[in-house]
Amino acid sequence: MSNDSNGFNGIDDALIRNVASLFVHRLFPSFRRPAYLGCPNELIEQAVLAAIARSASERGVIAEVVDLRPAPADRLNHVTARLADARWHGTRSEGADIKLLILRGFDLLEGSENDVPTYPFRSEFQFDENHVWLFVGRDWRRLNRMFNGPKLPLYMAATSCTPKEWRN
Repeated sequence: MSNDSNGFNGIDDALIRNVASLFVHRLFPSFRRPAYLGCPNELIEQAVLAAIARSASERGVIAEVVDLRPAPADRLNHVTARLADARWHGTRSEGADIKLLILRGFDLLEGSENDVPTYPFRSEFQFDENHVWLFVGRDWRRLNRMFNGPKLPLYMAATSCTPKEWRN
């Protein structure tokens, strides 16, 4: 990525750094609500996820990216099962490392046909003490409906860290 103000292929490096600093702020990871981020294209998504992972790493937090895109409901079910298994075997021990879990393609779960996998996911992730959560997708509107629709399973489960420039 270029260091000039126009960025590489239209990516504004300063905006990428700003988004990363909004998510990985001075109290991270001790205080970080789950967040969602809409990225307008693949290049921007890669750049911002790399910046967030780098910033998290500087604070001793390892990022794991789970790509839900090939089969969103099935992959989310695997994440839910993993969380349930960890909870079954006990909560995070004092001083254990927290991991940043980034779920790519989360916007593809928007819609009533996906309520079935998102209900159990919410019940597991909201009590998870092992991860900091970032939900990423290409369509900010879909993400926004998922997390701001009072009749939907993920209502108020995450806040947006999407800059106005990327809200399609």
